Amino acid sequence: MVATGRGARGFALGVALLAALGLAGCSAEDTEGSAPPARPDTSLEAARTKLGLIQQDPCYTAPDLARWWPVCARWEEEVRNVARVAAETRADDPEITDPAAAVEAGHERFLRAGCRSRATATDPAACVAALGETRTAVSRLAAGIAAAR
Repeated sequence: MVATGRGARGFALGVALLAALGLAGCSAEDTEGSAPPARPDTSLEAARTKLGLIQQDPCYTAPDLARWWPVCARWEEEVRNVARVAAETRADDPEITDPAAAVEAGHERFLRAGCRSRATATDPAACVAALGETRTAVSRLAAGIAAAR
């Protein structure tokens, strides 16, 4: 059976595409020596870089925490993750582990008060206090990481 018209062109295009993909494939020789799959960098340098970005966020810089806390749940999560990585990287360094624990405590306080949004907050003043606690811990963590070599 022979295809005609648009069907024939579509069929021919499909065959050409499959042939091109087959020719463009990688051989085993092409992949030898390739870098291993990318993994998240959990080094102290990565934590230092991320903290630098975190410290530029309005959740860290804004003077009016009462205005900003409702949009800081994601910031709180990111800070917590960075603190965990830093503490795991330098588990024997109290200048990093102590502020990392303080970040965790501030974050937990933020969550317990329902501070993910104005609608879920049981006490907005508690949200402001928890965010302030986390910000102070971030400052301490940044200082500890900066001092680490």
